[in-house]
Amino acid sequence: MVSGNGKEIIPPEDMIDHNDTNFSQIEKIMTIFVAYNQANIQQGTPWDNWPDWELCLTAMNPDVHFEDEGESDGIRAVREHWLAVMQFIHDSEHIELDDYLITVNGVHGNTFNFAICFQTEMWGTPIMTKDGFQECFNDIGLDPIPFPHISPSQIGHSLGPLWVCPKHVPKFGGEQTYDTDDTICIGKGRDDTFPSALHSLLNLCIDDTKIWANVCASDLEMQERRVWMNENWPGGIPDQDWEYQ
Repeated sequence: MVSGNGKEIIPPEDMIDHNDTNFSQIEKIMTIFVAYNQANIQQGTPWDNWPDWELCLTAMNPDVHFEDEGESDGIRAVREHWLAVMQFIHDSEHIELDDYLITVNGVHGNTFNFAICFQTEMWGTPIMTKDGFQECFNDIGLDPIPFPHISPSQIGHSLGPLWVCPKHVPKFGGEQTYDTDDTICIGKGRDDTFPSALHSLLNLCIDDTKIWANVCASDLEMQERRVWMNENWPGGIPDQDWEYQ
């Protein structure tokens, strides 16, 4: 993870490559926050320094680019949430950044990964690789779009499809699932700011117990429903299923 040098404060302009064309990537945006919070990193204090102007280079919401004394409490809260989640990512031994991608190595041995799109304030699994984008757009004479094309709210994980619930999960450990994929849908709460929701998601992935429990409970409920349907209405329920239309 990017860090200060631990000895002296380097001017932010010397740490940030202002000619970089990849400031849509969370890995690059992290370098900006680190550059402005070097003293906090060295002293082990909460990050509280907002970048002067460099966020204009990024795909982050323009409303938060510059601090303004007359700004709303809501915008001020978003900034505080960004500082908190960026510090959390920077300090965590469980989180890795690679371009747009965040990988979380959970405490129970499972891995999660997803891309961040700042323009749309979404996370999701990449639908096409960066090289695939380059080739696709070159074929039609266009430059590649500066953000990942994602399947929104989908989180990749290491268990693969039709997984068995990990043993550390109370009540469901060892249960076979019947309709699961190698991704899980975890959406942002309606009232959450994007950085606050991201912070919550990262914590869920680090200790993944709640993720597996929720998905497993839903999957087993669906399977019980299928068994009941096959036993009681093998041909479908009249007035509901297409066989009767």
